[in-house]
Amino acid sequence: MKSSIIKWGKVVTYSVSREESWMVVSEGGWKWVYVTNPIKDSDFKKLTDGIRPEFVNRKGMNDLLKHFGVGADVINKLFEKERKPVRVDV
Repeated sequence: MKSSIIKWGKVVTYSVSREESWMVVSEGGWKWVYVTNPIKDSDFKKLTDGIRPEFVNRKGMNDLLKHFGVGADVINKLFEKERKPVRVDV
């Protein structure tokens, strides 16, 4: 799910999920790109045409999202665990 916010004159576009997360920060003609994994999303490709992304771990992405004021409900998606049903025979 792609979202955008404006903070300190910068446009911050981001997408966060358990599998992959990315953020593009734009100001004027400048862009900074941060990713947690290689991204195949077409929206991401359009935003970052010709820009080399900087790879960060989930903690680094967490810090960037907090810095730009992204809500905790979105940030928590970075650390969601996969839930598998547990079968119990009694």
